[in-house]
Amino acid sequence: AFLSRKFTYTYLIIIWLIWLTLGRGPENECYDSDGGLFCIGGIWPADIIDAPLHFFSSLLIAPVFHNSNEHIFFVSIGFLIFVQSFEARLGALRTYFLFTLFTCIAALIMATVMNTLDLIWPESTLLAEGFSRNWMGGSAGFYGIIGASAHQSRYVWMIPAIAISFESWNHFLHGISLFTSSAHMISLICGFILWGYWTGNLRQSAKN
Repeated sequence: AFLSRKFTYTYLIIIWLIWLTLGRGPENECYDSDGGLFCIGGIWPADIIDAPLHFFSSLLIAPVFHNSNEHIFFVSIGFLIFVQSFEARLGALRTYFLFTLFTCIAALIMATVMNTLDLIWPESTLLAEGFSRNWMGGSAGFYGIIGASAHQSRYVWMIPAIAISFESWNHFLHGISLFTSSAHMISLICGFILWGYWTGNLRQSAKN
């Protein structure tokens, strides 16, 4: 079982070792530079303009750090339900590649949209709230895997529908940030569309 799910179990071992030893990790090792706060353990949306090298390096580092017990439990459950099942069919390398790809896409789109909106509405308190925090953890990546895994099911739309329903509860009732929920949904949609076209499922559906 381990060999068929190497990425899932290796990732879970790494994130729990980090959480139990370092906690939130390098996110807290921040320093001021030209009036800005730089922390390597999290993805800061302003960095895509102010410090692009830092932004892109954090895309690979931030997914192994988490910001709370609830967050790491949520990611762990998502991996044990969805990612391991996807990996058992597609293999570790492709699953890791897609996980990283969807994380990067969600972060790039969110950071670009936020910085663009900041030019239009610089006084927005909602945007200021988004820029004041960073993103970390594996949730954006595994939402993309959830979207992709829909094409392994007989009922293609069922898995995305469940994920969207859960995220609606997560945002509107549980109170998760609008920016975090948006990143989750961007990743879910990208996973569903990109993997659907790669496998031919969506093209086949369009013909039918």
